[in-house]
Amino acid sequence: MALNDVPTEGERRLAASRAELRRILEPGPDEFPRSQTMRYLMRGKGRMIALGAFAGLLAVKPRFALSLVRFVPLGGLMPVARLIKSLR
Repeated sequence: MALNDVPTEGERRLAASRAELRRILEPGPDEFPRSQTMRYLMRGKGRMIALGAFAGLLAVKPRFALSLVRFVPLGGLMPVARLIKSLR
């Protein structure tokens, strides 16, 4: 905070984005945190972000990326992963 305790525009925007992330990622009273995060990543833009991260990881560390496929529900990518695995 500034010396006069009035938040700047940047501080207000940062606080708003942190509050939004908290709202999205914090579990509800009857939810398990991991399931809520996975639901967020598997819908809309979250799915594109997850697939982009997976593609980047696949390009850099293919063996590690393929081992992660078992733990993440990316069933649509399994045929591609199997094809890449068969090319080794």
